[in-house]
Amino acid sequence: MSPIIRWIQRAFVFLIASATMWLIATQVFERIDQRVPLFIALLITYVAAAYVILPIIVRVSAALLRSNRIPRVTRASDGLPADPVNIVLIGSKEQLLKAFSTIGWSPADRLSLRSAIQMATCFVLDRPYPTAPFSSLFLFGRRQDVGFQQCLGNSPRKRHHVRFWAANADPEFGPDDVAFWTRGPRIDPSTSHIWVGAGTNDTGFGLQSMTWQISHKVDRDADAEREHIVAQLLRSGCIEEHHFIEAGGHVATHFTTDGRIFHAQLSDIELRE
Repeated sequence: MSPIIRWIQRAFVFLIASATMWLIATQVFERIDQRVPLFIALLITYVAAAYVILPIIVRVSAALLRSNRIPRVTRASDGLPADPVNIVLIGSKEQLLKAFSTIGWSPADRLSLRSAIQMATCFVLDRPYPTAPFSSLFLFGRRQDVGFQQCLGNSPRKRHHVRFWAANADPEFGPDDVAFWTRGPRIDPSTSHIWVGAGTNDTGFGLQSMTWQISHKVDRDADAEREHIVAQLLRSGCIEEHHFIEAGGHVATHFTTDGRIFHAQLSDIELRE
């Protein structure tokens, strides 16, 4: 990427960030502060900014600045770097689901009020929830398309897990259409896709260091989780033609990783049975 394009992108991001801060401070906080006490106004503003406004801004920015490179890290809803990208699998969604089913991993439920309550209950009471939901991370301007997990113990407190995004699944509509921002891409289960994944190991619950949002604590050794997933897929014959590739662009992250991404072709497991 040329320096001119890079500076244009930085200026664009700065303008979006400035406009977002102006929107939160003048259009959200001031309007609420006129109607309710200061503490409640601040609380409502925080919730609106962290869980409504910023996720939309992140998706819009990522979609407009999207490039053909595989990013090094995913992004949280507040735009901060999150889990590192460490695995890419090529194949259909049917093959992906079959591969992780073969190695004993469960697909994650969609995050909703009901699943969140069930997860919290299972966490407190130490009960199993093998399909516990994931929080939303963003790549290519959208939330994960599918996720899998392998529980450690009798509750969702600790688990191996991986999120995947179909990199070449483009939406039906362009950015000038409202549906582009409100709908995810249509993924044909039988069509081959480039599944870009971020695998990490949850070790418990805690608070995020910068936003103080309640979240899982994550093992910072992302390479160990990558090797765990790869070893299981290789042992079961779910992948072939594997090698390592490098992601584009350096991004500061608190994870310990060599930055390499494992790349492999998904096997047709049904033909092997």
